Amino acid sequence: MFTRRTTLAGLAALPFAGSAIAQGRPALKSVKVGSRQIAYLVRYAGPDAAPMLLCFGGGDANRGIAEYYEAIYTPESLYRDHHVILPIGQPDRLFYRFDDADAQELVQALTVAEPVAGRGLISGVSNGGRAAFRFAAAMPEAFRGFVTIPGALVENRVPEAWRDYAILLACGTKDPGWQAETDRAFRVLNGQVGAVERMALVGQGHVVGPEYDIDPVYTRLRALEGQLGR
Repeated sequence: MFTRRTTLAGLAALPFAGSAIAQGRPALKSVKVGSRQIAYLVRYAGPDAAPMLLCFGGGDANRGIAEYYEAIYTPESLYRDHHVILPIGQPDRLFYRFDDADAQELVQALTVAEPVAGRGLISGVSNGGRAAFRFAAAMPEAFRGFVTIPGALVENRVPEAWRDYAILLACGTKDPGWQAETDRAFRVLNGQVGAVERMALVGQGHVVGPEYDIDPVYTRLRALEGQLGR
């Protein structure tokens, strides 16, 4: 069976680089946040309102990075009932450096622009993993959990609302620096959130390759949600 990943398997996988395949691209749209127009990719679960899976690529999350993230880091067999939304970054303003007001404004703008309903999830890698922490802290009521692949705490703030959160901290076994960040985040979160777990991506470095099956990561996130009765 051909999938997004098998289609990309023959392409070179440079860190946070690469072009999207010619076919099967998600829609490109934009919303205004303050004085900026922020572009994003969206892949709909269907025509009806649904929760969003908000995804942040690494580096500066430019379009090529967002397209690679959509193809490789988003689930194929799970969370198909979520609209996948991937904001495209700007080099002078990384998403993890958004303050609370700007993060809230972006989430609210996406919720108005798209048929979003219910509490969503966040997924992010590297700087995007930092952004997952940042956005979940800025607007915890909009989400019910997040996964970092990998990520790092921007600050040690753990909102009370995370008592209902499922949080998965995934990291490649060949990425020691970010493994240390993953372990630090686990120590801060353990006992303070609904469910938190670390997951080792065996044989992977900082960026997973185009043939890597990311679905077991989301299977583990779903299991953590199940522990919380969802």
